[in-house]
Amino acid sequence: MSMLNEVRPSQELERDRSFKGRIKELLPWKGDSIKEIIRKVVYIGSICALIYCGYTVYEYKFGTVDMYEDQQYLSNLYHSSDTSEEADDMETETASSDTTVSDEVVAEETETDVETVVSKYPAGMLSSFEAIYDINSDVIGWLSIDTLTDDDGNAYIDYPVMQTTDNDYYLTHDVFGTETTYGALFADYNVKITADSHPQNTIIYGHSMASGTYFRHLLDYKNSVSTVSNNRVITYSTLYEENQYIIVACFIIGIYDYQDDNPLFAYHTIYDFDTIEDFDYWYQNVLYRNYYTTDIECTMDDEYITLSTCSYEITDLRCVIVARKLRDGEDPSVYTYKSNPNARKPAAYYIAYNMSVPDDGGPDYQYYKEDEDE
Repeated sequence: MSMLNEVRPSQELERDRSFKGRIKELLPWKGDSIKEIIRKVVYIGSICALIYCGYTVYEYKFGTVDMYEDQQYLSNLYHSSDTSEEADDMETETASSDTTVSDEVVAEETETDVETVVSKYPAGMLSSFEAIYDINSDVIGWLSIDTLTDDDGNAYIDYPVMQTTDNDYYLTHDVFGTETTYGALFADYNVKITADSHPQNTIIYGHSMASGTYFRHLLDYKNSVSTVSNNRVITYSTLYEENQYIIVACFIIGIYDYQDDNPLFAYHTIYDFDTIEDFDYWYQNVLYRNYYTTDIECTMDDEYITLSTCSYEITDLRCVIVARKLRDGEDPSVYTYKSNPNARKPAAYYIAYNMSVPDDGGPDYQYYKEDEDE
């Protein structure tokens, strides 16, 4: 018994509970063994990773102060310039009535200077974009749905649309070029938008943030006929003209071949319709998946926008909204929407929810019918 007592410490080592002692337990310290240093480094790395993941989840779900402030700031810049443009027009009209010959001479002399000032903007650009363009010349448009609002009447979707040389940059960078999780709305880089060109189908992407920002409220269109009926008009202005579009379709779709068996409808690769067959392929695939049926007429000669964001029924799913540009004098309120009980989902969707994949033969292409009639 005495031998056992001899090999045991006379007393247990007490932990140093001072501030310095606690720091030494957490951080690598002089005199630590290699094993102890590795343990502390792994521990610190784990804590940092946990904090980062927590922040990312928080930012995704609730957004950041910067995100809301930046959106409000940009919105004010854009919409206030609309008002100032009208005021400038009125001032110009008033001033023109008082113009004298000497004024005209001065105007001629300063014409070169004026051209130098405005030359930094693309020819024909609307003045409402000048303030945003000064911040980032990648801006190519503005997208808003004025009727889809929060309790205070603020539009959920009211953002600039960017475009660069790829479809990756604005997934992770905002309008100011800052790296963020929420990015910015952006048009597919394959779509050329100029003062003279009018793309047949402009595809615009945006994140679906759980905080309700960016394209999150596009998911509302899946909910009911009343949602699409009450919020049917989208305003999409390019740098050169302001236009309104009426929603013709809402559907969900996968983005990988394994998700469907029709085969996959690659909606995100269709920008122009060179032939009637191209248009019918695109349009019938849209109708085949559409949550709604409607009496809105669509032709190859119309222009469209396609809005795309993440949907969460299964992994790697997209919610897509297709809208047609309103024709001259067209009244968007005259059309009706009805629920489509046969809206086709991706095959992976049915499998995930233990349902049978419909054997319906796929979309009914109009030009196939014409061939049969012949």
